[in-house]
Amino acid sequence: MPKRLAITIAGAVSLGSYEAGVLYEVLDAIHQHNVSPETTEDERIEVDVLTGASSGGMTAAIVANKMLYAANEFRGPYDNPLYNVWVKQIDLVGLLNAEDDGSPEGESALRSIFSSNMVERIAAETLTDRYKTGEWPAPVTHMAAARSISLGLTLTNLNGVDYGYDMQPSGKFIFTRHEDQMTRVLSVEETDNKEVWEEIRDAAVASGSYPLAFRAKELDRFRRDYIRSNLEPWTDDPSRFTYTDGGVLQNEPLGMAKKLVDTIDKHWHNSSRFYLFVSPHGRNSSADSSFREEYADYFHMMRRLAKVLLGQSEFQDWIAAVEMNEQIALLDARATEIAEKLQTGELKSASLKRTADGLLKVLFKQPKNGVGRRVARISAESLADARTRIEHQYREEIDLLGLGTFAAEAFRDTVLAFETAANLGERDYMRIYGMAVSEELLAGAELSAFLGFFEERYRVHDYDRGRMVARNVLTSSSISETGELGPIRYTPTHINPIDSTLNGLQLSQLSSEEQLVFREGIKKRVNELVRDLIGFWSYPADVVVIDPVMNAILNHLFRE
Repeated sequence: MPKRLAITIAGAVSLGSYEAGVLYEVLDAIHQHNVSPETTEDERIEVDVLTGASSGGMTAAIVANKMLYAANEFRGPYDNPLYNVWVKQIDLVGLLNAEDDGSPEGESALRSIFSSNMVERIAAETLTDRYKTGEWPAPVTHMAAARSISLGLTLTNLNGVDYGYDMQPSGKFIFTRHEDQMTRVLSVEETDNKEVWEEIRDAAVASGSYPLAFRAKELDRFRRDYIRSNLEPWTDDPSRFTYTDGGVLQNEPLGMAKKLVDTIDKHWHNSSRFYLFVSPHGRNSSADSSFREEYADYFHMMRRLAKVLLGQSEFQDWIAAVEMNEQIALLDARATEIAEKLQTGELKSASLKRTADGLLKVLFKQPKNGVGRRVARISAESLADARTRIEHQYREEIDLLGLGTFAAEAFRDTVLAFETAANLGERDYMRIYGMAVSEELLAGAELSAFLGFFEERYRVHDYDRGRMVARNVLTSSSISETGELGPIRYTPTHINPIDSTLNGLQLSQLSSEEQLVFREGIKKRVNELVRDLIGFWSYPADVVVIDPVMNAILNHLFRE
């Protein structure tokens, strides 16, 4: 069977241009690989899972849409949906053009600093313009796409969803969960329609609604999207919730990708499953030993807290995956030892089988405590299915012992007992390829990654950097080793020279013209905010108070 690839795209703000470069190079490489006459069916690579947070969620939605229905739009490295959205279309001038036109989607300064209308327009043009006439072209599917793609977007639910948990000796407490998500299974045959993609478009915009910078977004959600048994009753179904940026609480949804993979793979064929993690962060430390009490004014505290909160939402899933891989590797090592000792006779298969049988009878039964309460959820997998899975996962050891022999059955049941007791039955080894980068090599990382919006050449720089990082991974010798994703048969296409003078660009290095656009746009927005708050009296406040204060803040900002 083909190799399957699940891709997770982190939140990135303007560094979505970097992630766009990575994704273009990956898709181009897989396309070339899959059409190569040398590539066998087992060597093909198919993308079947995409998850993303914030700007990464928007990119994941774009990639899923274009891979399934509009592969012909990938005309080249500098003319494709990813480049056109993240490099050509979105910029500071458009984001600062936030006039309130009195419409329901008006841009009141009380709701956002930048223009959400611009983001909404780009999302509509990219994801749903295909359906605006009522008739749309036949789908053109990318060679890297599976027949169906599971898409997951992180969301932060500002209203919250309630879950009830039992208390002892009676009653329950309510936990309000704000970490939210939307997952959908998309296919060429079933989901090429306006209703599906309007919902995904709105969820993608909500996922990228960076707090304060962009306005919050409302979505209608159904109870069926929340499958936990302890979900509290809803008044209405669907219910309307208000969302902000999904990266606030879950900026790198690798765990979501694993859960979507589990619904596809059912813990089978793990040897052909791979993960790709795309992030413009993680190659350098975010620790700051120079931060001291004497510097902790409002301005520095806000900047530091922004980095602290972002840092704590990053890499948690990857760290959990690495730790789980270590546990699975230990189980595999023990399994190998057991097989060797059964083969040499140091372990007696009869006694081992009796012990394992007894343990499995206990482990595959729901335990109860003294008052008859359920202790915990156990796997829904039956004992027979689990035994079949173990025989598949440890085929090499089973074959050495002789399929169907007493020794092989003793081995199978012993490993299954170890796995179940360690709660590893629903866990799989995850082969994860990281496409992260040091921020010193990017142009748009400053100002909490908003700097790339200032100038198109900054976004071009980061897009090409993303392509280069992806190329280095895709052509590395390690990815071509036995059991890995490669070797990938592709010839890298031209990358424009990268202007190294833009590496690690700082606010203080911006030209006076670039600073002026930002200064005037922000001051105008703050003045609109004051006008919305106090009306007629805003004019003298603008002149006497707001302009001097804003000038002082902006001068301080650009000196940092």
